[in-house]
Amino acid sequence: MKNIFIKTGAFLIALLLVAASAGCKSGRDTSDSSDDVEIVYQYEDEESAADSTVSADTGSSGSTSDKTTSSKKPSSNKNTLVNDNVNPNDYSGGSVTYATWRNPALYEDGPVVKAFENKYNIKVNVDLMNEESYTNTVLGRIASGKAPDVYFSTYTFPYCLDALQPIDAAKLNLKESIWDKPLINISTVNGKTYLVDTVGSIWKDEDMIVYNKKIFRDNGWTTPEEYYKAGKWDYDAMEKCMKQVASLGTEYKGGAIHLEGLIHAAGGAVIGMKNGKFYNGTTSAVTQDIMRWASTGLKEGWISTTSIYTALNQFPSGKVGIAVLHSFALKKTGYLRSMKASDIGFTYLPSYKGKAYTPTSFVRGWGICRGAKNPVAAGIFLRYYLDVNNYDTGSAFISKDAENFFFKLTATNTKNKNFYFCYGSGVNGVTGKESAVGDYISKPAAADPTQVVTEISKYQNALNADIAKLNQKIK
Repeated sequence: MKNIFIKTGAFLIALLLVAASAGCKSGRDTSDSSDDVEIVYQYEDEESAADSTVSADTGSSGSTSDKTTSSKKPSSNKNTLVNDNVNPNDYSGGSVTYATWRNPALYEDGPVVKAFENKYNIKVNVDLMNEESYTNTVLGRIASGKAPDVYFSTYTFPYCLDALQPIDAAKLNLKESIWDKPLINISTVNGKTYLVDTVGSIWKDEDMIVYNKKIFRDNGWTTPEEYYKAGKWDYDAMEKCMKQVASLGTEYKGGAIHLEGLIHAAGGAVIGMKNGKFYNGTTSAVTQDIMRWASTGLKEGWISTTSIYTALNQFPSGKVGIAVLHSFALKKTGYLRSMKASDIGFTYLPSYKGKAYTPTSFVRGWGICRGAKNPVAAGIFLRYYLDVNNYDTGSAFISKDAENFFFKLTATNTKNKNFYFCYGSGVNGVTGKESAVGDYISKPAAADPTQVVTEISKYQNALNADIAKLNQKIK
């Protein structure tokens, strides 16, 4: 790991996030994106990452109980207590089953899984599943008595609660400053936490702006990043940039946006969550204003789509000026892997009416499956797997600038993150339909700007009914 400095010691101290102080109205760091970011959290870990020589099993879904004995000798390093006074040696020779649709052998977590196995002598069985049917497949495993140990939630909260038990079973020490508090707060139901991730996690997917450097460079236009550094990156500037690109001809698209992300970043909501309850945010002035802005862009032709999935497919064509995407776009294995890294620019979301944007993303986290046979060993795995200190971050991103920006974006100023839920609740089964995306976002935005509010009102009864289902789910 080259640019994220994580210091270890014998005692836990509070998290220290070091980044340059904000100097413009956006409320974010204005220093050059090539500056290193320092994330410091100290915790008890006397040993360095072990030699990456042991392979992860990439097909088995089998599992054994905690404290399983084995003829293998424990690794030679001395494992100190981890998590909530857990002795890893008690679980040496056992295994953990990780249910996922991402084969670690193909991504940056491959060496981390191998190093974990070598360090703790705990086998990681990777149970690969289809992403679209992931939660239902896990539920099927649970029903048949073959539950995995580790659940990977992307877009599936709160539907995933059917597959989870409280994270207490893993014996993690959630008082450690390494744990991401906004995620813990959002996934704590009736006093029990179900999902975890870490501060500075390499797996964060916060919303951001990407832009085509070549288009802006070839035409001599001010870039979104330059507007940001000048303290002028707002909706007017973003609209100007999109219109400039769209003016190049019909083959060019000014902006491909993720509308739900923009709404929540501006302080609005479609389906939001506050004080442990889901609520309808489509009647707020902010939500309707952003919807109307998007509707105008679609009608006039400087916005091509309001769907995240369409946006991430359009931008790599090289004919889109600006896109609102997740920070996975900065990874070598990410959405934009077919593009030249030198053509990819990036910056923060725009301010809205003079107010800095609120960090926003879907809910991503890791939990323990109901019926897991090895929950404590799974906790040892999660503590190691989610610690960015165990990754070679320099090899994961499209450039050093992208690496540094990623950690500035995802590890700072995240206390008030405004999570959104439409994709998860609609696609993954709580509502039993995809209307949470289509009806409540896409259709109002596709209406004439003068009819956006009318179009929103058509779906109020259905939206409120779906929100009632969501609240029933977390009961």
